[in-house]
Amino acid sequence: MDKLKLLFLSAIENNFVINSVINSSSNFLEALLSKDVLCLNYKELYHNYGFNGVHNYIREYINENGINSMVFCPGACEFYFDLHFFEELRKKIYVVMFRLDTAYSYDVRDQYYAQAMDLMIHGDFIVLLKSREIGIDSITYWGYFDPVLYHKIENLPKDIDVSFIGQITNKIGRLNYLNYLLENNINIKTFGLHSQGGIISFEKKIEIYNKTKINLSFSSIIGTNWLTRDYSIHKRKKHITSRPFEVGMCGGFVLCEYAVGLENLFEIGKEIEIFHTKEELLEKVRYYLEHEKEREDIARRGWERAIKDYDVKLCVPKLLATIDELRKKKVYKPSEIYLDKEFIRNYTTYRLLLIIRFIKAGKWKFVFEELKIILRYRRVDWYQLRIFFIEEILDNFPRLKSVLKAILERNKNDKFHK
Repeated sequence: MDKLKLLFLSAIENNFVINSVINSSSNFLEALLSKDVLCLNYKELYHNYGFNGVHNYIREYINENGINSMVFCPGACEFYFDLHFFEELRKKIYVVMFRLDTAYSYDVRDQYYAQAMDLMIHGDFIVLLKSREIGIDSITYWGYFDPVLYHKIENLPKDIDVSFIGQITNKIGRLNYLNYLLENNINIKTFGLHSQGGIISFEKKIEIYNKTKINLSFSSIIGTNWLTRDYSIHKRKKHITSRPFEVGMCGGFVLCEYAVGLENLFEIGKEIEIFHTKEELLEKVRYYLEHEKEREDIARRGWERAIKDYDVKLCVPKLLATIDELRKKKVYKPSEIYLDKEFIRNYTTYRLLLIIRFIKAGKWKFVFEELKIILRYRRVDWYQLRIFFIEEILDNFPRLKSVLKAILERNKNDKFHK
């Protein structure tokens, strides 16, 4: 059978994949390109060719380049493509959807697109079961991390007792955890937006991982976005973040808020430690500050696991081999695609955002293509339209934009409390 010829379809800018899956310090795209994977930027193509044109461009690109597999890596809250386009491609090639932050988007978007895929790749052990429940082949993947970037710094004194690097505001529970430690006289340093240490460079982050005795990792998500604003239950969700892998690569000790599946990635108590409540967090912070050898043994084993299992340069070839193996076993069967009202409304409303962008660019032909889709489905979320208007039209009026966003947020909160 023919060799794997893979197209990676995502939003790519300056050689970095711009979405919630891959950041500029992971070298994931570089590892793909080193294996002769072809890449297309769907956002750029959509802007240049419009709805009909981008679908035709991708079809022709696949034919001209002998593509037999495609990985679609959508950004958060996006609805660029028609599901039936992927189902059409699936008749000829192996089609994969690649998502990491499914905790935010699986219920409202990802599960619908996944119906038109041969495989879904993600980092969520809950989604692993939920997707298989509806007949979608699904695997997890976590190999984004480059040990050249995330590395040990030898002979660096560990003079920080406890640290946390990341967003605190807008993340459920994080501030409560940190305040509880401070109230109990734990010496903790925080870094990031609105934190005591402020925003830091990547190099500084690696230094802090190395200098810290206990690196904290939280698993809470941002409560809602414009798609999930009516899902207050999402505020209870926990998901696996990149922090345990990053700290592990640097040889640091990780104390992580538990999320389902973490035990499948690191051995609890031997390669990583976890907590469930603020009381347990405080107890384990005190314990591991006092037990240096045990703490350092766990950090060493965590480093060994991270280097062995999550090095991007080793994991990308394994991932491509898995895709190729599954591709060769594929027997095409038509997939019955089900669309619910909420998905249709979100998909249709997204056309309005694209219309605004095409109007700003003076591309009226593409405006009418989007209007046809809206007229076909006739479901629009006016809340999202206001968001799009504020974000896209008022960019030249930042003060007015801030006021309108504040009013919109206040109205949303008032609705929640009624």
